[in-house]
Amino acid sequence: MVRGLKRFNLFRALSLNWVFVPFQWEYLASHGYSGTTILWLNAIFTATAVICEIPTGVLADRLGRKKVLSLGALIMVAACGFFLMGGEFESFFYFTLANVFAAASMAMISGKDSAYLYDLLASQDDLGRYARIEGTSTAYKALGNVVGYVAGSQLASHSIEMTFGITALLSLASSVIAATLPEPPVARKHEIERHLGESFNIVRTSRVIIGVMCFSMFLFPLLRVGIFLDPVHAKLHGIPVAFMGYAFALKDLVSAVSSWNAGRLVRWLGKGPILLLLPSVSALAFLIQGISHGAWCYAMYLVPALAMGLYSPIIRILINENVAASERRATVLSIEGMFRRLGYVFFSPIIGWLVDSFSLGPVFVAMAFLGFAASGISALTIVAGNGKLADKVQPEMPSDNVASIDRAREARRSHTIPGASLDRRANRP
Repeated sequence: MVRGLKRFNLFRALSLNWVFVPFQWEYLASHGYSGTTILWLNAIFTATAVICEIPTGVLADRLGRKKVLSLGALIMVAACGFFLMGGEFESFFYFTLANVFAAASMAMISGKDSAYLYDLLASQDDLGRYARIEGTSTAYKALGNVVGYVAGSQLASHSIEMTFGITALLSLASSVIAATLPEPPVARKHEIERHLGESFNIVRTSRVIIGVMCFSMFLFPLLRVGIFLDPVHAKLHGIPVAFMGYAFALKDLVSAVSSWNAGRLVRWLGKGPILLLLPSVSALAFLIQGISHGAWCYAMYLVPALAMGLYSPIIRILINENVAASERRATVLSIEGMFRRLGYVFFSPIIGWLVDSFSLGPVFVAMAFLGFAASGISALTIVAGNGKLADKVQPEMPSDNVASIDRAREARRSHTIPGASLDRRANRP
C-alpha cells in the first residue's frame, strides 16, 4: 500500500469540490448579469489561471508540493467570501476578485496534485501502477463532486448562497489534509532562470508534449464550457434550477466511472486511440444537439462527461511519462495547463456572445468544430508519438544539493520510467 495515498485521494475529493458551480449562472443572472458578462467573468477567471500556472508550478517544484496544495485550498475560502460579497453589495468588482482568487486556488492545485502523486509513487518504487492509480485517484475527485452537487441541490432550493458556504468549509478541510501529507523527496534549489529554461526545453524538445498542449487548447474549452451552457439548456426545457445539482452529479458520476477505468483502457487500447476518440465523440454529441431538438438532447451532455473523465488522467499520464526530472515536473504540467486555458480564454467570450445573439443550435455546432479540430490535432500527436518520431524521456539532471547516493538512485529511477510511446504494445505490463 502506498503510504499517504488514502489521504491524498481524500484531498482530491474535497479540494476542487466547488458545490456552487451548477448554480453559478443562475446566481449571477439573478444579480442582472447577461450571458456575455458571465462568460467574460469566466474569461477573467481563466486568464488569471493562465498567469498563475507557471509561477505556481515553480513554487510547487521549489518549495514542496504539499505546501502549495494546502495554500491553494485555503485561498478558495477567500474566493467564496468574495462571491458572497459580490451578491450582497451588487458589485462587479467583488465578483471579479472572487474569480481571480478561485483561479489562483485552482492553479495551485490542478496539475500539482498529479505531480505530487507521480513523485509519491516514485519515492516508494511503485511507478508501475501509476496509470491505474492516476485514473482511480481522479475518480475520487469526480465522486467528491457527485456528493457535493447532490448536497448543493438541497441547499440551493433554500438559498444558492449556502452553496458557497459549504464550498468554503470543504476547501478549509482539504487545506488541513494537504498539510498532513508526506512530502516525497524532490531534487530542487536550482536558480529560477535555469529551472524555467530547462522546463521549457523539456516541452520544446518533446513532440508528444507539444501535441498534447495543442490538443488541450481545443478540447478543454469544449469539455468545460458545459458548466455554463448546462443551466441555459436546462432552462430551455423547463428543468428547475434546483435540479441542476443532480444533473451535474450524474455527469460527474459518469466521469468517475471513466476515470476509474482509465488505466484499463490505456492497457487495452493505448493512449493514442483514446486521444482520437475523446474529441470525436464529444464533437458528435454537440453536433447532434445543434441540429436536433427536444429535451432528450440534454442527455447528450453525458458524452462529454465521459470524455472529461478520461481526458485528465490520459493527459497527465502522457506528460508525466515524458518528464524524468522530478524537480521540473510540476512546472511542465503547469505549462500544459496554461496552454489549455489560453484556448478557453479565447473561445469562452465567443461562446458567450453566441449564447446572447443566437439560439443554442449554432452554439453547439460551433463547439462541435472545436472537437473536430482537436481530433485532427490528436491524430498528429499519435503520429508524432510513434515510430521514428517517438519521444525519448528527458534525462534526469540531479541537483547539486542531493547526496551522491541519492543522485545515483534518482538516476537509476529516471531510466525506468515507462516509455513515452503512444503505441498500445508499449503499455502492456
